[in-house]
Amino acid sequence: MNETQIRRERTETRDDVDANPQKWADAIQNLLRIIERSEQKLGYFQNRVKQAKFMDQPNQRMVRAAGAQVGAHSAQLEGLRSQLHQLERLHGGGIFLRQIAKNELRRIWGWINRPGIRNLLYTTQVSFETFVSDWHRWVADEQMHALAIEVHNTRLLIGFILLRADTNIVTLEFVIIRPDYRARGYGTDALLEAVRYAFEELEAEHITLQVSPDNGPALICFENAGFQYLSYTDTGEQTYMMGIEHAEWRGEKSIDEQTVTPRLSTPLKSFFDTEE
Repeated sequence: MNETQIRRERTETRDDVDANPQKWADAIQNLLRIIERSEQKLGYFQNRVKQAKFMDQPNQRMVRAAGAQVGAHSAQLEGLRSQLHQLERLHGGGIFLRQIAKNELRRIWGWINRPGIRNLLYTTQVSFETFVSDWHRWVADEQMHALAIEVHNTRLLIGFILLRADTNIVTLEFVIIRPDYRARGYGTDALLEAVRYAFEELEAEHITLQVSPDNGPALICFENAGFQYLSYTDTGEQTYMMGIEHAEWRGEKSIDEQTVTPRLSTPLKSFFDTEE
């Protein structure tokens, strides 16, 4: 594996990341208590709605009021949880990519072999011994970069990313975030750091990836990280090609100036075409 030093810098610079750690912890705990109380209220009104289904003549006015409370508390909880995730990410101090320790491989293998995930890197479920063998092969190959995704302040391992560097193009072969850290913004943070690493450390001019149209969460994550749609194919497997150019990343070229036009297959193109 290429021994280029992975720089220990944040994906996002903020003035408040070095604030008193106890203040961060107190803010997170206070928000957790608010969320807990909101969850209790939501559960109360959800139960009132459920109970009404078993009554012969429920009070419809009270049922409607309880239903409205369910909607209100659900919306409030969504906002509170979003704030909590943002606080946790800021308190974490950013994402870093680093070399993987051998004793971390079993955890990563466990995440990869979860249902719905394993077919993204392997066609079938693989043994731990096979994964370790592949890791050794990646380490020996200068083009491959198998890296751990770590939260800075907590030093917590939250994911794994596999990059392949070929001349001036880096291909994102695979990325996974541990299950309890998904849908919390860490995936986008990890991708932003991977893009920086590809352009600054590996000196790439392009970073690309392929993703299935059915993988909605991944598509959103890639879009949030700035990846643009380059092409679509349905030969064999349906996939989008997405990518970022170094000039775009540096802000020297706007997305509107791209010379590459998405190449849609006939079925998808006909879906978008409209009759006049």
